[in-house]
Amino acid sequence: MSAICYRAVFAVLGAVLVLVPSRVCSLAPSDSWRDADIGQSSYLGPGHDMNPDIVDSDAFVRLWDVGFNASEKVKTQCRFRYGVASASHSKPFQKFYAKPLVYTPLSGDVQLVFIVSTDNIVRTLDANTGDLIHERVVAEPHPQDALYCTEVAEPTDIAYFYAKSYIPNYRLKNETSAIFNGVYYFYAIDITTLEDLPGFPILVDGIPADNDPRKIFIGGTILQRTSLVQVGDFVYAGFGGLCDQFNYTGTILGVDIKSQKVVSNFATQAGPESNFSLDWTAWHAGGAGGIWQSGMGIVSDGDNIYYVTDNGGSSPDHTRPSSGTSSLDLLSETAVKMSISSTGSLELVDYFQPYNYLEDEGFDLGSAGFTILPASSFHTPNYPDLAVVAGKSGKIYILSPSSLGGYGNGPNNTDAALQVLPPLPLPDGGSFSNGFFGGVGAYPLSGDDDVTGGFIYAAAVAQKLVAYEFRVTPSGEVEFVLVGKSVEVSLDRPGIGIPTITTALDSESGRAKTESGIVWLTDPAAGLRAWHAIPSEEGILRSIGLPPVGTTNKFQRPVFGNSRVYIINGEGELICLGVK
Repeated sequence: MSAICYRAVFAVLGAVLVLVPSRVCSLAPSDSWRDADIGQSSYLGPGHDMNPDIVDSDAFVRLWDVGFNASEKVKTQCRFRYGVASASHSKPFQKFYAKPLVYTPLSGDVQLVFIVSTDNIVRTLDANTGDLIHERVVAEPHPQDALYCTEVAEPTDIAYFYAKSYIPNYRLKNETSAIFNGVYYFYAIDITTLEDLPGFPILVDGIPADNDPRKIFIGGTILQRTSLVQVGDFVYAGFGGLCDQFNYTGTILGVDIKSQKVVSNFATQAGPESNFSLDWTAWHAGGAGGIWQSGMGIVSDGDNIYYVTDNGGSSPDHTRPSSGTSSLDLLSETAVKMSISSTGSLELVDYFQPYNYLEDEGFDLGSAGFTILPASSFHTPNYPDLAVVAGKSGKIYILSPSSLGGYGNGPNNTDAALQVLPPLPLPDGGSFSNGFFGGVGAYPLSGDDDVTGGFIYAAAVAQKLVAYEFRVTPSGEVEFVLVGKSVEVSLDRPGIGIPTITTALDSESGRAKTESGIVWLTDPAAGLRAWHAIPSEEGILRSIGLPPVGTTNKFQRPVFGNSRVYIINGEGELICLGVK
């Protein structure tokens, strides 16, 4: 059987990198070429060989750091379809919401760290030394920042991403960088040179939605926050609101990288019952229902994509139980499954919507993404695969990707989830002090089809990191049981990252070393934290001491290379941790 390889895809308004299947293979086992895994389980396996005995020792240190601040001033020419403009940037420090990527080019000369800032500056650095190799401003940045999503790279040395910019006087005359003049470009660049591929970038703007032609894609009023996913020749991205401002509609865009055309523009709020207005300043006038997921990636199983929407409109007729396979035009607070056609277009095939979504007072589902758990360890005789979604309510829903559950199909018209893990007790603190921003992480303990076992980890606002053990009941049902908590408590406001799990490499078997898991988590105030993944007999997740990295940006995760950890802190420094 031939090896499957992947291309890299990344977004520049935040910066979201995603790798996808390719015909050429060059990935090193220690590469991090997309945002975690394609199922967003956040289990990275043994490829990075992160041994907890070494990480939790004095040998594991801060190897180098590189700052991008006021002392540097980048000046370059930006090439656009409509002309050429110069860009000059000087700030106290640059912001990075996109997660770094670690990638080894086809030449194999040196492993690279690929980073993008909200100033639309893309860079490659030597992963061993931190030396700058290339840098480029890809587009004049939008005033509200441009690159938020995480990039994706592929073994053919190509990276794909969205960059947000603006065109002077485009929609509003006598206005240069007004919100309404904002646009998105879809880029494909050579990751070794940062140069554009022929035919790129593509201006993505003014496109009517496939399922409601009234809904026009306007880049200025919308934000690309999710990590991208590539399935074959198609790259998909989710779009939501700019901090819930303006007239916007949640959107999934798909681009065919061969034809260089948009092949899918699906609006989450469509049809005659959806909100609609031509006033771009009108709040939620497009129905909202954004897709942001605290920066988590769109998920794919190869034939379908999965994502979660936030609060939007609702139909007065949508009060009775409904099958997930029935049609639904208003995808508000909904976990969504869409099939991918041979042309890249999308079709809704299943959904799950909490029974109380109309009464949640803004504690919506869309703040955390969709997770497909590794099926080798997380399955039962009744359910060959499992998925997890969570949100601001603090509930964790265990679902079946084969049948998500629809609306109100459980006992007494409640949720038809396989299991609903209740919110943790609400401590003193802010209004979101048990809600999830970002998804869960998984640690599979077995790889045999007839053996199951593992943990999932969740980090809510103002709560301890918690571990749930996966079990199977005698009747073949799913059961997750709370078995461990950290001593440390997370920040009391949104911004906690996504629990991410690594293991050590067993040199003899080439597989993960038994019980060598580490759970990594970013906290905007505390920085980077880590724990031994297996709870103690007393139910404690034992902390691992790490070199300090300072604060971190919201909704992050560390990125891994060859026994090294990379993270960009809240002061705009790229930091490398490892063994001397």
